[in-house]
Amino acid sequence: MSEITSPKITFMLQYTEANAQYVDYTNRDEAVELENELSLENHKQVIEDLTEEQIKEIKKAVPEQNLNFKEYIDYMNRSYATEQQNQEWTAVFNQDANYLQTKRVDQLKRNLEEAYQNGSLLWQGVISFDNEFLAQEGLYDKATGHVDQQAIKNVIREAMPKVIQKEGLSDSAFWWGNIHLNTDNIHVHIGLSEINSNREKIFYRPRGRMEYRGNFSQKTIKQLKSDVFHGLINEQTRNMIVRKEQVLANLKSDLLTNVFKNNQVTLSAEKNFLEQAYNHLPFEKQWRYASNAKDFAVSKFFINKYLDSYFENEGKEDYQKFLTETREFLEMYEGVYSAEKNQTYEKLRYVNGKAVRIQGQSKGYEIEKLIHRREHELRERLGNQILQKFKQEVPRIANVEPKNNIEDFSKGNQERIRQQCPDATFVHLADVWEKMGYLVPEEAIPIIILKPEVNGNKAEKPTFVPTKAYDISQVQEDVLNKRMNLKQLSLLSSDELKELVDAAKNKANRTEKERQELGTFRYALKLSLLKEQQATLLIQKRLLEQMNPLKNDQTFVTFKKIEIEERLKHIEFQLTPNFKLKKGELAEKEKLSQKFEDSVQFSISKASAEKIQVPINRLNAEIRAVSSLEDKSILSLLKGQEMTKEGYIDELKTHVTIFQVKHHIYNNNQIIAETKDDSQIKNLKKENAIHFSELKKLYRKLLPESESEKQSKIAQAVSKSLQEKQQIRQSSLQQSQAPLKISKDFMRGLTLALKNAEKGNMRAFMEKVRADERAEREEQAQQI
Repeated sequence: MSEITSPKITFMLQYTEANAQYVDYTNRDEAVELENELSLENHKQVIEDLTEEQIKEIKKAVPEQNLNFKEYIDYMNRSYATEQQNQEWTAVFNQDANYLQTKRVDQLKRNLEEAYQNGSLLWQGVISFDNEFLAQEGLYDKATGHVDQQAIKNVIREAMPKVIQKEGLSDSAFWWGNIHLNTDNIHVHIGLSEINSNREKIFYRPRGRMEYRGNFSQKTIKQLKSDVFHGLINEQTRNMIVRKEQVLANLKSDLLTNVFKNNQVTLSAEKNFLEQAYNHLPFEKQWRYASNAKDFAVSKFFINKYLDSYFENEGKEDYQKFLTETREFLEMYEGVYSAEKNQTYEKLRYVNGKAVRIQGQSKGYEIEKLIHRREHELRERLGNQILQKFKQEVPRIANVEPKNNIEDFSKGNQERIRQQCPDATFVHLADVWEKMGYLVPEEAIPIIILKPEVNGNKAEKPTFVPTKAYDISQVQEDVLNKRMNLKQLSLLSSDELKELVDAAKNKANRTEKERQELGTFRYALKLSLLKEQQATLLIQKRLLEQMNPLKNDQTFVTFKKIEIEERLKHIEFQLTPNFKLKKGELAEKEKLSQKFEDSVQFSISKASAEKIQVPINRLNAEIRAVSSLEDKSILSLLKGQEMTKEGYIDELKTHVTIFQVKHHIYNNNQIIAETKDDSQIKNLKKENAIHFSELKKLYRKLLPESESEKQSKIAQAVSKSLQEKQQIRQSSLQQSQAPLKISKDFMRGLTLALKNAEKGNMRAFMEKVRADERAEREEQAQQI
C-alpha cells in the first residue's frame, strides 16, 4: 500500500440523538445496528478531506464514538493517556478552566441529562493532529513524548465560541474537551450540547416527527480547522504568513491605485475598452462588477478586456508578482487540512431512514482553483474600482497618439490632403468620425478628397466623387456616442467576439444605436471566422503542395487543390465589401456561395431542389475522387486529426443526407402554406418532427458531444497563431494587419506531427511552434 500523506489537522464530527429506550441503554460488545429505530442513531458527518484510511484510524482510536450522553463524558474523564488526575481534579477542560474539578464534571453530567430530557443533540468531535506538524511548531517533543497541552487547550477554547455562534446555538450551549495521547496521532475529544436548543427542526419521515438539524455547515468546520491551525503555529511561521499577507496586500493596493489613474491609459485599445464599458452601463442602477444582469453584460465584457490589457501592459509587473506571491502563500497551507488527491473516503447518507455508504474521491488541495479564485477576487475589486470612478464622472481619457494614416490613402488623395491641410496626421470622413465618437464642428473646414461612388466599382470604369474629410485636429471627442469600428474589433478573437455578440443580443429593449452595434459585432465575428478559415486553408494548400502523391491518389489531391483555391477565392470575396466588387466578381461570389454551402448552417427556407443540388453535386464529386485514394495519411493531414477513408466518405454522405432531409422539410412547409386541409397539415407537421429528430442525430454524428470541445491540430495551431498576433497588435489599433505567415519549419513540423497522429502526441512540435511564435513576436515588437 502506498504511503498516504496525512493532513496536519483533521476533524470528524457526529451527533447523537437519544430516544426513550436509550436512557437505560448500556454499552455492549456487539455492534448496534444503525437501522434499529429503538437504538442510538449516530449521524456521522464525514468531511471530504478525510480518506477512508484516516477515518478507519480515527474510528479505531476512538471507540467511545458509540457511547451515550453520560457514558461519553465518563469516557472522556478516564485518566489513561491524559495528564495525571486525582480525586479532586480531572483532565477535562472547557471554556472556563484547563482542569475541571470532579464536582464540575458531575455538573456536566446533570446538564447532559437535562439536555437529553429536552431532546437536544450531543455533538461528538475529534480533532486529530499530525505529530510532525506539532513537533515542527514546538508543541511536541519526539524524544520525551511531551505535549504542550496548555497551548492546544487555549486554541480550542478560542475556537469553540465561534462554532457555537456560527451554528446559531443557544446561550445554554456548553462544551468540554480532553486531549488523548495514546494513539499514533495526538487528538482532542470535544463534546458539545445545549440545555435548550435553538436549532432548526426538520421533519424526519421514517419516525414521522420533527427533529433538530444535526449537521454543521462546511464553512463552520473549515473555520474551526483554520482557527486551530493559526492558533498553534509558532511565531516564526506566523511572522512568515503575516509578511506574505502584507506583500499581497501591498501588491493589490498598487494594482488598485494604478488600474485607472488620472484618466490615463497607455494604449489606444485600452481607451476604447474603457469608453465602451462606460457607454453601455445601464441607467439608474447600482453598478457592481459581480452583477450578471443582462443589461450589464456588455459593460462587463469591456471592463474585462481592459483588465486583460492592464495585466499584460501597465500592471504586468505587479500582477505577475501577485500571482507568484499568491502561489507561494497558498503552498504554505498545502497539506494543512486536505488529504491527498484521489484518495478514497466514505460518504454516509440516510435514505428512508437507512444508512447508505458510498465511496468518494478526495479532491485534495486544489491550489490552481484557489489561485483562480483569488485572481477573480482581485479582478472584482479592480472592476468595482473602475465602476466607482465612472460614478464620479464621465471618463475623459487623454488620447493615445494615433499612428499617421495618410499613407493609407491613394497617392492622389495624399497630395490633396497635404495641399489643403499640411499638418494633417489622421484623416477620416465625417460619418467615420461620428462612429468613432467624434463630432465635427460646423466651423470646421473640410478636406476634399475623391472617393469611389457607391456601387461605382461595379462598372468597368468607376467614377469618383468629391467627399468631405477631416483631420483629428479638427474634431471634438464625443465619449457618450463612441462606437467600435471593425478595425478595433479585429483585435478580439473569435471566441471573444462570440461572447460580445451573446452579451449584446441578450439585452432587452435595445436602442437603435445598440441594434446597429450588434450588427457590427456580428459582422466582425463573421470576418474573424473567415480569417480563421483562410488560415486553415493556407496550411492545407501548403501541405498539398509538398506532397508527392501516388498515381491512384492524384485524382483526389488535384480535386482538393482546386477546391482549396476556390474556397480561398470565395473568402477573399466575402472579406471585400460588395461595393468594391465588379459585376462579374459578384456573380462568381454567388456561384461559389452556393457551391460551398454548409449543410448544418444551410437554412431550411432555402432548401429547394435547385438550391441543394449544387452543394450535393460537389459532395458527390468529392466522394468519387476519394474512392480511389490509397494513402489514408493524406486525409489525416487535411483534417488535422486521424481519419480513415471510410470515415471521410461517411462524413461526406452525412452532409448529403442533411441537405436532402432539409429539402423534405422545405417541401412539406410549402404544402402546409398552401393547403387548408387540417388533417394534411397535422400529418405533415408530424412528418417534419421526425425529420427534425433525424437532423439532430445527423448533427451529432458529424460532431459527437465528446469531441465538441476538441480542435484539430491545424485549428489549434491557427487559433494560437492568430491570438498571438492580436495581442501584439493591441499596442496600436492603427497598425496594419499582417498576412498569416507560414514558415517552412512550421509546415515541416506540422506535416510530421499529423502523419504520426495515431502514434502519439504533438508535444515536440508544439514546442517548436511556440518557439517560432516567440521569435516572431520579438521581431514584430521591435517594429512597433
